[in-house]
Amino acid sequence: MMYKAYNENNVRVTVSDEQLNEAFRQHGEELPIEIVIAMGASHNKMFVPRLHEALFHRTQRIRIKAMQSLLSLNNIESVSILREKEKGFSEEDFNASISEKAILQSVIIRLEHGPSGAEEAFFKGEIHPIVKTNLLYNYSSHMVFTSEDVQFIINALEAYVHKSEAWMQKMKKDDYEDVIIKGLEALWSASEESNFFSMLNKKFYEKLVELGSQILKMKIDSYAKEVISIFAKALSPQYAYAMLEPIMNGRAKGDVRKELEKSLLILQEKEQE
Repeated sequence: MMYKAYNENNVRVTVSDEQLNEAFRQHGEELPIEIVIAMGASHNKMFVPRLHEALFHRTQRIRIKAMQSLLSLNNIESVSILREKEKGFSEEDFNASISEKAILQSVIIRLEHGPSGAEEAFFKGEIHPIVKTNLLYNYSSHMVFTSEDVQFIINALEAYVHKSEAWMQKMKKDDYEDVIIKGLEALWSASEESNFFSMLNKKFYEKLVELGSQILKMKIDSYAKEVISIFAKALSPQYAYAMLEPIMNGRAKGDVRKELEKSLLILQEKEQE
């Protein structure tokens, strides 16, 4: 297998199974970030010991990718070491520009309690708002989606769009837009890796369509609208057209228009099947 990942210079590179196996044998040597990411993408629990080592890497970015890769492997046995590391951070870490304590808590919640537990924590849990936000950022990993994950993402995005939770109303504009984009990217990933959209019941299908339509009407980074245009092709034509209506008939510009046109071609082919 070959895996795509970004290296320390943010250049997208390809990592092979041979490279992963070689890195696995080099115990004690610090792993480069692309190897840490690819280990998670492999979904091979053989790499767990090396990812445990990477949790203590000198570079924060690599430590965080190690957390996410353990989540991608759905390795429940890692909870104890993750919890031990989380306890090493004081409450003040929540005020850091990137809070490792918050990321660790969100990963632990998803590993221990699954998507239903993540949703419970998001809406009812007495936890820091940054942890709640990171429950959506968890999907930036290579974790395997379930239909419950997709439902949670839809419900969480709906809450963000309407700012129905009090703590959302206090978010900075950039943070607010970024978490919406991360949720949309998660739906994009789900649409490419499975048929979860077709597995959604009518209630969630219609909620997704309404949600996408509302975001397309918002004043938000155009990339968010680009992502919606991309995953729209995974919907049935009837629902896709309803969701995309706010940017139809020449209202889309730039990259949004390019992705919209690509999706419309695929949707038209579906109609002819």
